[in-house]
Amino acid sequence: MDFSLFAFGATGWGDELATGFLITLAMALTSYAVGTVLGLGLSLVEGRDGRVLPSLASGFGVLFRSVPELLILFLVFYGATLALSGLFGLVGVEATLRVGPFAAGVIALSMVHGAYAAEVFKGAFVAVPPGYLEAAKALGMSPRLAFFKIKLPLALRYAFPGLSNLWMVMIKNTPLVSAIGVSDLIRQASRAGENTREYLAFFLAALAVYLILSGVSLIAQERGQAGLFRHIGGQRV
Repeated sequence: MDFSLFAFGATGWGDELATGFLITLAMALTSYAVGTVLGLGLSLVEGRDGRVLPSLASGFGVLFRSVPELLILFLVFYGATLALSGLFGLVGVEATLRVGPFAAGVIALSMVHGAYAAEVFKGAFVAVPPGYLEAAKALGMSPRLAFFKIKLPLALRYAFPGLSNLWMVMIKNTPLVSAIGVSDLIRQASRAGENTREYLAFFLAALAVYLILSGVSLIAQERGQAGLFRHIGGQRV
């Protein structure tokens, strides 16, 4: 393998690959953060009394867990511009607002991640021992205070393993955004291969980067889980 292909500057493609990796990482982190908040909100709505809002939240989850991620990505990228133009048209404003590839990727991946994260949070809330909440009630805590002081912190702890697994899924889903023009690591590797005819070299480099990123994530997950559950002897949850 000719390692000069990965040099930085005008002689190699190191700059482009590094930029693609940063875009990939930014896409994954942003989508993961937004989707996790969305998933928490959906799980709380589904747990409320009533029919309309819980049903809508449940339907959202079923929809985005059933449709391929790539299709959702295309629908958001090509449909968001039409939707925004239609909304402005309703108020008499003629404007064409185009949703960029990065924003469309974040929206699509966030919604998919939120649908799965909602299920993780629902299970985490169920796993909270009811005795803790009964004790809080006996001490005179309001339901709101007991939720923020006891139920939510414990649920976040129980949700950690599931959310960690979803982070790994997010890393694997980010290459899909190259299909709508985002210059992520996979797209930059493809461009480098097209210009040098060294496709294998650049895709192997991308493989190495993803393996390293996944390995670092797994180490962080193990250490975080060991800290969160050391009160039960470091057992896996």
